Amino acid sequence: MNSKFVLFLNKTVYLVFGARGSGRAAVVSDLVEFGLDPTTSVELCVSKDEVGKWNGLAAANRDGCEMQTYEWKGAGLDFGRVVGECVFIVADGLADPADSVEAFYEWLQGSEYELARVICVVDCHRAYEEEKLIVWYDCCIHFSDVVLLANRHGVSNKWVDEFKERYIKQYYPCLFDFVKRGRVANPSLILYSEVRRMTKLFDDAEEFAFDDDDEEDEPFEGEEANAGDPSKDPFLAKRGSGQRQKPVPDIRSLGIFQ
Repeated sequence: MNSKFVLFLNKTVYLVFGARGSGRAAVVSDLVEFGLDPTTSVELCVSKDEVGKWNGLAAANRDGCEMQTYEWKGAGLDFGRVVGECVFIVADGLADPADSVEAFYEWLQGSEYELARVICVVDCHRAYEEEKLIVWYDCCIHFSDVVLLANRHGVSNKWVDEFKERYIKQYYPCLFDFVKRGRVANPSLILYSEVRRMTKLFDDAEEFAFDDDDEEDEPFEGEEANAGDPSKDPFLAKRGSGQRQKPVPDIRSLGIFQ
């Protein structure tokens, strides 16, 4: 990405993950202020329980930037009327990421927006102290194109490298980058609309159509079946009882969030 700003021709949306206290507000503010063309109208959709963290940030006071809140009740996203050319939907920082993705996916299908990227902000310090939080982030990163490593104070470089290597060894295609004092080195690179996520949920199943006579075009096993089907995604699939086949911990019970 050589351009200083990202300019969109279509209505574009970003989904932002991260546990409460990970610094998502500062990161999104940085991306909006320094990554988007100043003429782009922006809308930020934030959970009512977390909106206080966004007050006073540069992005919230930017010309052409509006903020609206939603009430997360564990299912469905009700934003009212979203009109920005570029929208950032910030998932509730204590919610089950699978529930957030499911609700976002349903909203996206009925919207006029195209998904640019899913971004995850990792609180390295809390993940270092509480291993169950890593399992929660596993779900977030499965859906993410970009993973931003934040809050690294008190965490060794060895731990950070091992955290990244765990996903790299599993062939996760997502981009890893660092957050320093609430900022990233290249905001336009983070916002660049390139699919790098493990999940096939947001892909068009038709993209995986291939000629039976051409073995080189054949997709990986299961890839074509998973595209655009929440029931086939490993983190969204449910058992007959209605429970997730691959549940994640309820991080509200960890006692590390205020």
